[in-house]
Amino acid sequence: MEFISLIFRLGVILAIFSFIWGILKFGFVLLRGGVPMSYPLGLAFKTLQYLLIADVAILFCTDNPNGNLSTSITTGLILLMYFIGKVQNMQFKAMMSIQIQGRRLTEGPKPKMGMEFGIVALAMAVFGFLLWKPEFAANTISNWFYKSIIDIESTPIFGFIFKIVGFFFTIGMLLRMFNALSVIFSGKAFGRNQNHDQNPNRRNDSRDNDFDDYEEVE
Repeated sequence: MEFISLIFRLGVILAIFSFIWGILKFGFVLLRGGVPMSYPLGLAFKTLQYLLIADVAILFCTDNPNGNLSTSITTGLILLMYFIGKVQNMQFKAMMSIQIQGRRLTEGPKPKMGMEFGIVALAMAVFGFLLWKPEFAANTISNWFYKSIIDIESTPIFGFIFKIVGFFFTIGMLLRMFNALSVIFSGKAFGRNQNHDQNPNRRNDSRDNDFDDYEEVE
């Protein structure tokens, strides 16, 4: 139950942080006259966002009365899965921008996944450093974010809304962990089914026996 409670509370904090960050980002775009940010500028904003999330997560760990080293490590693992999930969502959106009748569904620069995963690695490295040296986590910006998050969480209406978001975050995170464990225990993560997939005779036989729905059968 403590593990589920940790995921739920962290989900609420991440949801409120995203809400505050979205307002600040929208205000920055308005200051630029509504001009959308370029990909390099957006990447810089995302780097700052992930670093602040890692910093706020450390403040969350140190503020937790039941917190210990294992709780902090678990928080880091949840944070890693959260970052990877965001990169996977971006990758999915990039795959959905396929060409239909010569036009893309979504315009804009194609994200560079190497850079995206690099930002995740940098944020987790900062999280590990701050976990080792938590005194560096307390600064003006991170303290303001954390205090604002706690204040919003304690409000009756907004706090209830973000608790609902935290509930769905918990369900999604548990499902993701279950899927990861299923892949590990099924052996797919270790390539146990490669012999079956790499058998050319079996593939050719299956192709000979099957035909496409649109293929004319004479």
